[in-house]
Amino acid sequence: MKTLYISDVDGTLYRGGEASLRDQTRELFSRLLQTGTAVTIASGRNLYGIYDIATESGITLPVISYNGAAVYDFHKGKAVKIFPMEREKTRELCQLFEDVGHRYKACVFFEEEQRCLTFNQNGYRSQLWTDLARHPQNGLLYDEPVLERSISEILLGECLYIGTSGTYEQLLPIHEKACTISGVQSVMHRSPYDENKWFVDIGSDKAGKGAAALFLKEMVGAEELVTFGDNHNDIPMLEAADRCYTVPEAPEEVKAIVNGVLDDDPDCVLKFLLKEVNQQA
Repeated sequence: MKTLYISDVDGTLYRGGEASLRDQTRELFSRLLQTGTAVTIASGRNLYGIYDIATESGITLPVISYNGAAVYDFHKGKAVKIFPMEREKTRELCQLFEDVGHRYKACVFFEEEQRCLTFNQNGYRSQLWTDLARHPQNGLLYDEPVLERSISEILLGECLYIGTSGTYEQLLPIHEKACTISGVQSVMHRSPYDENKWFVDIGSDKAGKGAAALFLKEMVGAEELVTFGDNHNDIPMLEAADRCYTVPEAPEEVKAIVNGVLDDDPDCVLKFLLKEVNQQA
C-alpha cells in the first residue's frame, strides 16, 4: 500500500524555537528519502519561505504553500494546482484591511511567469525572504516583495492568500469580519516562535491544507494519507487524513482530533516516519 506523508513545517518539523534545518534533520531526511518514502511538506509560508527546507531536505514531490492555496513543484518550476480567490473577494478583503488601517500582504500568482508577487501593504514587511529562491527556468525570484501598490495592481493576478500578523486583540476583529465574507475562509493561529504573535490567513473556501493534501494524495496515487501538524491551520489537513499526529505542545483542539501525540523530540516527525517505514520493510 502506497502511503503519502505530509508534514507541517513551523512548530512540527521545526520545533523548539528553531526555524531552519539542523544537520541531524538533514541526515534523517536523507535516510528517509533513500527508502523511497513519499513525503512532502505543507505550510502557511510563501514559496520563498519553504524553498530552503524543500531543497535542503531533498524532497522531490510538490510542496503545499500559502496555507494550501497552491501545490507547487520546485523542480519543474510550475504550480500543479492553485486555489485562488475570486477577484471580487480579493478586492473586498483588501478594502477591509485598508478601512481598518492594518498592514497586510497579498500573495498573487501570475500564470505566465509561474510565480507570485507578494504585495506588502500599509507597512507590512515580509520575513524569511531570500534572493536564493529563484525559478529554475526564468531565474525570477519567488514571491518577489513589492511595496505599496494599488488594489487594482493586486487584481491583475490570481490572489492565493491575504494575511497579516499582530496581537490577538488586533487580529480578532479582522478575522471576524473576514468570516462574514462568502467564498473565503479565515484562519487565526498563534506563532510557534512568539506566544504574543498571531496570524490571520485568508484564502478561498475551496483551498486549505486539507484540500491540497487530498489533491496530492490522488496525484501521486497513494492509498493512504498520513499528516502531521501542530496548529489550528493544520486541522483541515489532519481531518482529511487516514491517520494524523501532532506534537506535545499542540493546543487541545488539535490533540482532540489526532490518532496520536509524538515523542517530545526535535525530530519527532522524521524519527516516527523512519521507525514506521523500517517496520513495514
